[in-house]
Amino acid sequence: MHQLCRHQGQAVEVRDIHGRVHRGVLVGVDPARGIFMRSAFRTFFIPFFLIAAIFLISIGLRIF
Repeated sequence: MHQLCRHQGQAVEVRDIHGRVHRGVLVGVDPARGIFMRSAFRTFFIPFFLIAAIFLISIGLRIF
């Protein structure tokens, strides 16, 4: 979780266990539940049990 907190405010790409890709800015981390992301139109929550991988868009680094 510490790695995610360090990258708040940066553009990320989240791939969930169903193969969908979500792109946005990481705006918050709830260590017990998941992450909050902001896209162009809304802020949404992605629970940790759905996340397969998180990538930083700017440098292509895998966080999780």
